Amino acid sequence: YCRGCDSTYTVVPHKLRPPTSDGVRPPGGRRKGTWMSEPHRRTRHRRGVAAVVVPLIALAVGFGAGGPSTASTPPDTAHSGPGIMLPAGSYVPGQLLVRFATGTTSATASRVNADIGASTAKSFGYLVPHLQLVQLRPGLTVSHALSLYGERAGVQYAQPNWINHISGMRHAAPAKTPNDPMYGQQWDWPKVDAPDAWSKTTGAHNIVVTDIDTGLDYNHQDLAANVWQNTAECDGQPGVDDDGNGYVDDCHGIDTINGDSDPMDDNGHGTHTGGTIGAVGNNGIGVTGFNWHVQVMPCKSHTSSGVGTVASIIECYQYVKMEKVKYGYDIVSTNNSYGGCTEACDWNPATYDAIKALVKPGVIMAFAAGNSGRDNDIQPNYPSNYDLPNIIAVAATGQTDNRASFSEYGHRSVDVGAPGVSVYSTLPNNNYGSESGTSMATPHVAGLAALLHSWKRSLPWWKLRNLIIAGGDQVASLDGSTVSGRRINAAGSMSCSGSTVFGMLAPVANTGAMSQTVQALNITCAKPAGQVSVKIQPAGTKLTLTDDGMHGDVVAGDGIYTAKWRPTCSTGQQTFTFSTGDAYTVDVVACAKLNPKSGPAGSSVKVTGSGYANGDVVDVFFDDQLVDTATADATGKVSDTITIPSDAGKGRHTVTLSGQTSGLAAAARFKVT
Repeated sequence: YCRGCDSTYTVVPHKLRPPTSDGVRPPGGRRKGTWMSEPHRRTRHRRGVAAVVVPLIALAVGFGAGGPSTASTPPDTAHSGPGIMLPAGSYVPGQLLVRFATGTTSATASRVNADIGASTAKSFGYLVPHLQLVQLRPGLTVSHALSLYGERAGVQYAQPNWINHISGMRHAAPAKTPNDPMYGQQWDWPKVDAPDAWSKTTGAHNIVVTDIDTGLDYNHQDLAANVWQNTAECDGQPGVDDDGNGYVDDCHGIDTINGDSDPMDDNGHGTHTGGTIGAVGNNGIGVTGFNWHVQVMPCKSHTSSGVGTVASIIECYQYVKMEKVKYGYDIVSTNNSYGGCTEACDWNPATYDAIKALVKPGVIMAFAAGNSGRDNDIQPNYPSNYDLPNIIAVAATGQTDNRASFSEYGHRSVDVGAPGVSVYSTLPNNNYGSESGTSMATPHVAGLAALLHSWKRSLPWWKLRNLIIAGGDQVASLDGSTVSGRRINAAGSMSCSGSTVFGMLAPVANTGAMSQTVQALNITCAKPAGQVSVKIQPAGTKLTLTDDGMHGDVVAGDGIYTAKWRPTCSTGQQTFTFSTGDAYTVDVVACAKLNPKSGPAGSSVKVTGSGYANGDVVDVFFDDQLVDTATADATGKVSDTITIPSDAGKGRHTVTLSGQTSGLAAAARFKVT
């Protein structure tokens, strides 16, 4: 996205295959250039795993002055080995994120790294077991290193450390209202019935919201009293890691992009989003935040120009988990105003694993839907499209409840809308101003999570999520373009009664013939609304979706219902009619076939595929191993002959065709005899 743009946005050139209109993920939502083992593969769901996190500024439309934020990095010469082609510029040269398999000792991991020519630069093992950021020796390219790690037993996956950009912004009881002099310029608070909610609670100072952004002006007159205080460090000795968390003098948070403990905002984006979450209310100064009383924890993950990396963001996630689980801070939510194309058009396993690691601690993660005005069901935006229950994807709305022209949307991929046009909030150096973007909408949701938590501390995180979604106002502009069809309403969430929301979550768009998950949200206010079934026609398939924490369902009893589905090559367009009466369509367009379907290791197999884009470069995998690439003809058909690996064990294996341009994936089974 570009700063200073209106409804169109300049993006950094995509370093991997671009997203497409059919929008189906390759196996596991695999990004080209990411090597991963079979357990991480999946078709594209409503939310996948993005390997790149986009500059935060990008999710506000045109925040600040100047042109688009781009990452300028030296080119990484592509390895000449088969299939691994990495255009330069969207990842950090000389670095990889590598996750070793469960049970791998640190000594074994070190030996593998040393053999390849790498060393551990940072460990994320507290967040995701066995995940490391590794530094490559001089002369070893990222693409070559990916090939080398892919050949080693005990490596679960390896991926580049993708560049990411923020989401940009554009300048632009009885109800209880604050005495802040600029409150009249904040149209968003009356719109979401915040004054009515404030009659019940104005927040609590021991509740924390983490703002993962460009930092925060923690000296701002309207923020200082609500900035997170790490008491051990604020009251400790300078230059000493008083609390033993690995960071020295992290009194107010950390800076993961520059590697220090000073999260001061040098851009402005983070100070604006932070003010929406928690500018001090009723203090007779400036504006008010959603929470008059709260602690905003800044984690500076992006540079002054809005550029971050997967590693800088994952480190923020790890900090959140550590400060909540190990040190006891009540972190209820995170604000994530970043993501989208070009870098985060696809998912990556490291980001997926890191977000999933915050499910068990109960951290709600509000993500910006993006500012390109497109349908995220068709062309996904990550991280908001990741298929995880602790994510709330947020579209931007205006003063008349119109969906903002720049806001991305998705009937199955974006949950709710929130004010995101001409939002008035804090800016650095005791300044204030209006900005627009899904970056501005998202902190309304992160802030609402904290306000609801202060209202009813006993509610688990998933009930807070459900109340945010079901308690909103139904608005025409979001009907059919979000899961809920609603714009958030704080008082509505607190008084919710009998409000049922149903929405199909996955698959979100066209798909391929392979095993995948069908998911649907079915809630009445905070609670699950009951088991649902679906009839898929004309295939005649009937599925019962369950909310039991098994078979692909991440959290039991949270209101998201799941079933497994394996369409065949002849499935074609299908209508999903649920027991609630709601109907959705999915096209199964990609297909893979093998001849023969069985044979010994070392034998040759003809692989054919259809449904791909003209000229699409299609990767051919045997289980987790990339064995060849082929090119689709003008009709979208692929034909190739592969050799079954000589070390393939007897039994069933999966051969997958994954289009680099189309994003489509399809799979077929092969039996090694």
